[in-house]
Amino acid sequence: MTTSDVDLEDIRRNLRATLAPFGPDYWRELDGARAFPDALFAAMAEGGWFGTLIPERWGGADVGPAVASVVVEEINRAGGDATTVNAQMAICGTLVRDGNDEQRQRYLPGVVDGSVRFLSVAATEPDSGADMSTLLSTARRDGDGWVLQASKVLISLAEHTRLMILLVSTDEGPTLFLLDLDEVGDAVERHPIEMITNRLTTSVFIDELRVPDSVRLGPVGGGLKCLMKGFAPRRVFAAAEALGNARFMLDRSLVHAKERVTFDRPIGQNQGVQYPLTHAYASVEAADLMRWDALRLIEADDPGASGRSALAKILASEAAWETARAALTTFGGWALSADYHVERKLRDTTVFVFNNLLLSYVAERVLGLPKAY
Repeated sequence: MTTSDVDLEDIRRNLRATLAPFGPDYWRELDGARAFPDALFAAMAEGGWFGTLIPERWGGADVGPAVASVVVEEINRAGGDATTVNAQMAICGTLVRDGNDEQRQRYLPGVVDGSVRFLSVAATEPDSGADMSTLLSTARRDGDGWVLQASKVLISLAEHTRLMILLVSTDEGPTLFLLDLDEVGDAVERHPIEMITNRLTTSVFIDELRVPDSVRLGPVGGGLKCLMKGFAPRRVFAAAEALGNARFMLDRSLVHAKERVTFDRPIGQNQGVQYPLTHAYASVEAADLMRWDALRLIEADDPGASGRSALAKILASEAAWETARAALTTFGGWALSADYHVERKLRDTTVFVFNNLLLSYVAERVLGLPKAY
């Protein structure tokens, strides 16, 4: 399904009705408690939003990536954090594309109705980080099954998921396994990592876990290719989250600039407030255009979608960062108070500004420059 097949404004109206009970104060309390948004998650499941990218044969709505991008944008624009919803909608894409029929039938209907949480991909490692060519986590064959040995870091939501995709090295190359933690959870150690924002992040350790070949996801040695098929839409969803954060801060800054009066005039009359907000607005609008251009190419299955999605994520994250600075200028010292929600969104915004790999990708694959070292 393409963007032209759905009324995105109607989608936004329906979403805002669902999100109305979950305003900024709800998210501030969760942030302080470092808690999972159970009530929001249940409401999104009831609304059918988790089936946005899942085909109808498994209970989904299959309305496409444009709708998914609007979902995460609206959650963040309402003052929330779409991390859990983004994960539940999008991570299962690897299962949809490369899982076998038994795996898909067993899990996807539960992902749609929210009874099965599918929130985590365990890929990054302590020493290699995002360099998937030097994986130290392994799977070795053992009869008709495998023995897994893994050490992973910075894995979001691992303590709150039932299903986890694990990327490990085999003799044939990087390979994916779909772990059901209800079945093997005791063998998977998860240790929380205190972070700047409430991503419920952990380290994951697996020591000599034997699993049947039926939990392998996709072909042996094809793990990276399976994950990469989802990179373009996932970048756009990250861009949409950043845009939602930016618009939340911009919306509140504009209201404050018009209402806050000092020296007998609204602070929005001062160029020192006007210009940063105007620059931020321009950056947000430009990044949003790139978001929709990337989605157009994704829907058309155009190879250029990969580069465009990288640009969308780069521009949106930088626009959100610029908007955070403008909000700090507008609110002054009050921006550091939790009551105004700017400081929380400033922390959320930092998650999206790590763009070096995307910059290298655009330089090499789009601009044709030599590979950077």
